[in-house]
Amino acid sequence: MKKNIKALLLAVVMLFALVLTACGGSGEADYTVTVTDAAGTPYNQVAVKFMQNGQQVAMQLAGENGVAQKTLPKGDYTVQLQFTDPKANFVYDTENLTLSADKTELTVVLSMALGEEYFELAEGKAYYISEGSTNITLNPEGRSYFIFTPKQVGKFEFSLNGSDAAIGYFGGSVHYVWPESAVEVVDNKFTVDIKQDQLGGAIVIVGVNAGEGNALLNAIRVGDPSWTVEDEPWSIYEAATPATAYTLPAGAKVNKFDITAAGYTLVLNETDGFYHLDTVDGPLVLVQIGNTAEETEYLPPFATILEKQGLRRYFYDDGGNFLKKEEYSQCVLNYIEKADEASGLYPLTEDLKYIIANTGIQMGWFDVENAGYLFKDSNGNPVIGVNSDISWLFMCRYLG
Repeated sequence: MKKNIKALLLAVVMLFALVLTACGGSGEADYTVTVTDAAGTPYNQVAVKFMQNGQQVAMQLAGENGVAQKTLPKGDYTVQLQFTDPKANFVYDTENLTLSADKTELTVVLSMALGEEYFELAEGKAYYISEGSTNITLNPEGRSYFIFTPKQVGKFEFSLNGSDAAIGYFGGSVHYVWPESAVEVVDNKFTVDIKQDQLGGAIVIVGVNAGEGNALLNAIRVGDPSWTVEDEPWSIYEAATPATAYTLPAGAKVNKFDITAAGYTLVLNETDGFYHLDTVDGPLVLVQIGNTAEETEYLPPFATILEKQGLRRYFYDDGGNFLKKEEYSQCVLNYIEKADEASGLYPLTEDLKYIIANTGIQMGWFDVENAGYLFKDSNGNPVIGVNSDISWLFMCRYLG
């Protein structure tokens, strides 16, 4: 009889052990909550509260990896967040933040609440947003505008979650809004490159079309800025020989070149380093370079051009592949300092000839199909008979 009782008790104990094993042993579980921003970056300045029937039963601070883990009796819990940073301005979706014996892990994605700061555009208020996801209320009556001011370089992707309302890029200046998006929008997303020299001044105006309810406006850094030729360093052009002071002879007659002529012969005098007309000892050829130089029929002197837009050229091979960028501004400034004080003229050197030609190519001065083509009459029509081989001489004069 005693043996039967012992055997029965042993069987009950073993059965109970099997039940406990099947249910997780002690009836407890490790509940894990991960807190991130919209880009998936962990956020750790937060405490996770585990709630039952509206009452807090446990709390755990998130670690460096944004994870808060707590061992609790198996059951149903609702998760709430308590931010430890007093400046935190986050919101999150409070729906479906429940844990159970079958669901012991969840991730809470933070988005920022839209602040009250805005810029007054002609089209209406444009509210400032930061990197990440911002919870916005859609305007059912029309388009809403938002301003993003990047704090780091990168390629930023702008998108909208939770709504079918269309978004677009509407400029980089708060003084106006472009009527149509200037950046291609694909799948209701667009990207903008922000580079080092743009920090502190660059903005992105995002437009969101009319819609109902709330949505997440995302400004997420997705990579480094795209490479363009603008990222390549400038090759600073240096003159073969240093500039020396030049004074125009008293009473000298200065003549213009006829750019419709059949041609001129310019000869470089190796002794003085200047170009002369017809022979090495012929009339000296001059360039209208200084601030006091007479304005040409088509352009101001080099000094004025330099002040407005600089002097440079991009070089490409026959296949359209980028080769280099040359910057001529400092070289020309050196010549300007040595030019005749009264007239702004300086003798034409090999370097100045090269710079005039390359600047003209870059700006389309001599290309009749280019919008920047120089040689037009008072009605804006191309001048007939311009000799393209000598047209660069419009900036030059010669002594007679």
